[in-house]
Amino acid sequence: MKNYLFNIFNIQKHIPSSWKKFNIQNKISSSWKKFNIQNKISSSWNKFNIQNKISGSWKKNPFVSIISSIILVFLILLYFTIPAYYNYKNFDKEIQKKVSKDFKLDLKNIKGIRYLILPTPHFLIEECDLYFSNDSKERILSVKKLKINVYFKNLHKKEKIELKNINVNKADLDLQFADIKNFYNHLKYNISKPIYFNNSNFFFRDQNEKIILISKIKKFQYFFNLEKKEKKLNILGNLFGSNFNFKWEKNYSDPYISMSSVRFKNPNILIYNKFNLFDDNFTKAKTSVRFLSNYLDLDYQFNKNNIEFFDNKSKNKIINRSTFIGNIKLDPFFFDLNLILSGVKIQTVLNNLFLNLHKTNKTSHLNFNGNLKINLNEINNRLFENLVLKINFLEKKISLNGSSLNLKKIGKIHFSDPIIYEKNQKIFIKSKIKFDVENQQELYRKFLIARQNRIDLNKVYFEVEYNIDDGNYFVSNINFDENQNNQSIFQEVKNIQQLNNLISKEFKKVTLD
Repeated sequence: MKNYLFNIFNIQKHIPSSWKKFNIQNKISSSWKKFNIQNKISSSWNKFNIQNKISGSWKKNPFVSIISSIILVFLILLYFTIPAYYNYKNFDKEIQKKVSKDFKLDLKNIKGIRYLILPTPHFLIEECDLYFSNDSKERILSVKKLKINVYFKNLHKKEKIELKNINVNKADLDLQFADIKNFYNHLKYNISKPIYFNNSNFFFRDQNEKIILISKIKKFQYFFNLEKKEKKLNILGNLFGSNFNFKWEKNYSDPYISMSSVRFKNPNILIYNKFNLFDDNFTKAKTSVRFLSNYLDLDYQFNKNNIEFFDNKSKNKIINRSTFIGNIKLDPFFFDLNLILSGVKIQTVLNNLFLNLHKTNKTSHLNFNGNLKINLNEINNRLFENLVLKINFLEKKISLNGSSLNLKKIGKIHFSDPIIYEKNQKIFIKSKIKFDVENQQELYRKFLIARQNRIDLNKVYFEVEYNIDDGNYFVSNINFDENQNNQSIFQEVKNIQQLNNLISKEFKKVTLD
């Protein structure tokens, strides 16, 4: 360092007299006395109007301008390279303190620290382990080539160097529930300088350490904007084969409110959340889900004992808007919920519902108890409307008794004793049906029953079987007497014409008898 200074002061003896009007000599010496080169660089443009003087000097004496530019660049490079001459053998504890203070993270088992100037001044740690400061036992990851960018100022004093951000590239994060909880606490309570992950993989494990989820993360940006008083988390990645963009933010001018959104490209799904922590007794929240042209709005509040969903009737009426109403008690666990669907196909509802019920029936817990009512009022179907599914979960048993479906302008279908079972590696649901006839004339007109075959009836009994995998329907045992028992012979119904023919045959049998 002394040799560098000696050479610089040597150069000053050969500076032409024309330089004196720029007062370069005094500025150089005073800069080194203060070791504050960055201020000189920034202020010189304002105080001495370097740009105009260089252009004017270039016309008068090009050589002077060239030498001035070379020295200025030399000084800047020299300033940036100062940290390269420090001894980093005992710098581990110093950088650990800085990282803990600025990022609320702990670095352990540090191996190798280097200072590099390109592309911007930064420290490069060859190997280290990363922990949350609030949990020194659960390691987040072991990382190689950890990059810590630094600010330009104070490079002349090692202990005063300020850290700017952390960059991790091509890392594999092996996460469990405890890690997610720790990160949530970090997100909620800590003010941190920017942390960036690029081109990394996130692995999520269950309590048995089995990988249940893998997500490729292209960009992970976690930072606090001091000027706007905003804390933000932006994630750009891929989940389940679909690209997504997750955003979370909190503005500390209103610290009780946080907002988040996640958008999937294929399929096109947008989920928006808003949480309000103003009340100490519970948290108010709003969640909106948009899938293609369908909307699901959730307005709810929750605490450690209870989750309550309610319908916000003040909202503008939106086409294909669904909502959720009801209550979930957490201790002991019990739910009573009403899902009101709109703009969803009945086939989609039934397929997804029965498939999930079949899975739930295999894995349901003894304490998973409650009632779920699903209403589908707007059904785009020539025959049916107003589907009501009443699902009861009680001690590993699932019941759909009390479910119903309206036959347009004719009557109501009631389901009883429905069962879900597997046959030939395909899933079926079978149920007994009681059909209350409310309009006989419309029934006969709709199903083309000849006048001579018409009878006075109020109820029809039969069984229906539905193949969830193939989407096929089967009908058996059409009776007009609840006590009449026939052998179950299921006949496939592929379209409305086959259903008409089947019903006509049953009415003919009655008149012949």
